[in-house]
Amino acid sequence: MTNDPRPSDPIDPQELRRALSGTFFGVDLRYHATLESTNSLLKSLAANGAPDGTVVVADAQTGGRGRVGRSWLSLPGANLLFSILLRARVEPEQVFALTMILAVSAAEVLHRRTGVAARIKWPNDLYAGQRKLAGILTEFGVKGSSVDYVVLGMGLNVQWHPAGQEEIRGPATSVRMETGKVFPRADLLVRILKEFENSYGAFLNGDTHLIYSKWNDLSLILGRNVMVETGAETIRGRAVRIDQTGALILELESGVRRKILCGDVSLRLE
Repeated sequence: MTNDPRPSDPIDPQELRRALSGTFFGVDLRYHATLESTNSLLKSLAANGAPDGTVVVADAQTGGRGRVGRSWLSLPGANLLFSILLRARVEPEQVFALTMILAVSAAEVLHRRTGVAARIKWPNDLYAGQRKLAGILTEFGVKGSSVDYVVLGMGLNVQWHPAGQEEIRGPATSVRMETGKVFPRADLLVRILKEFENSYGAFLNGDTHLIYSKWNDLSLILGRNVMVETGAETIRGRAVRIDQTGALILELESGVRRKILCGDVSLRLE
């Protein structure tokens, strides 16, 4: 492995557009060298009529947002930073299933392409071993009682290295740290989006069994004791499964099973 903490890994938006031509995500791809947040920009575009399948990609972020108000920055050349816009006719309780589909898509691509065995730490992270590899932020807008749009944003550590200056909370890793190799960010993005398109199409057609099985098979937490903080209470129990809406089913000490919705929760392994 080179000693350079961030090897040159440029993203060519024209190459991305060519690679995605003819796919669901080939309609409107927008690339920015620097953005405050890909999710923030895409939410604004969605509110102004951006089409289904719009993608926003950034080389660097100055104010990327995570869940429960967390923020982090990412320097150029280090990470894969993108958001996708979906205008599927789904119920609000189905939105988080889309998060799980993106997590599964990324995990499967990473395993096939890089050999990294990524696992899903519910509700929105990918881990390699005990270190965070990626995070997903899901946001959506509604009209009346219906979902108008869903924005899924992912930050995946690809060339990230501790010698860099990104603000990372807790133990973190990257594809490069796990493999000792440089895998181009653009190639990983194209593969993840194509994998997502396949699973998303099956989901919309009601064929949910396979993807539901996958997000349970790839779970980091099932069968383990966890602590969930909701802001209003702390809940301890054994993680039993992730249901078809993406909610966590916990078995409490009493034997009672409780469904934990994603929302603004924080989960820790015990």
